[in-house]
Amino acid sequence: MTVSLAQAKIYPFQAKYAVYYKDVRFGSGERTLRRLSGDSYKLTTQASVLFGTGDYTNNSWFDFKDNVLTTDRYEHETSVMGFGDVSSASFEDNGDILMDFEDGHVEIKSKPDVMDVGAMTIVVQNDLKLGKTAFSYEWVFEEKLETIAFEVVQEETINTIFGDMTAVKVKEVKKKKNRATYYWFVPKLDYQLAQVEVYKHGVRKSYLKLTDLTFQ
Repeated sequence: MTVSLAQAKIYPFQAKYAVYYKDVRFGSGERTLRRLSGDSYKLTTQASVLFGTGDYTNNSWFDFKDNVLTTDRYEHETSVMGFGDVSSASFEDNGDILMDFEDGHVEIKSKPDVMDVGAMTIVVQNDLKLGKTAFSYEWVFEEKLETIAFEVVQEETINTIFGDMTAVKVKEVKKKKNRATYYWFVPKLDYQLAQVEVYKHGVRKSYLKLTDLTFQ
């Protein structure tokens, strides 16, 4: 799992997923990372559930250089049964976060290493490439600053669209003991996310599976 710092790079990609609830497919998702120029990137995350009755789109702009990610801004949009909500934020050099909503503006006093959720998914992949087994991040969404932590559980062989492959199983560290979320990242696929499972009281409630992956 451990690689050198020089090898830890990110590569543009498009990944598609199927989303299931109690073994019934009820939605789909997609993550697309594009290199804009130099060290600048844009990650677009989209999801649609229940035949389009609920939609989610998040665009994240950031710079990535020497294994350091610097968030620039994000735009977030959700729609449920035709009713939408739009928000955006820009990250200042001093760490302050300027958030815009349809009904006003909010300024959050923060620090430079805070990320949005889209950028954070890229950092998780990179930290796994560097061989880290436990890591935590501060992220912002909807006027809230939160800390989220992960730990590597073990390596497992899982079935993917490319056949059986070795994956790194990662657990989200949660305060609620009756809930658990696990993620599987595949080293041979540039540590792309291949599977997610969500449990409640020890029973799997929902899961996500990779259905297509291309590098650009």
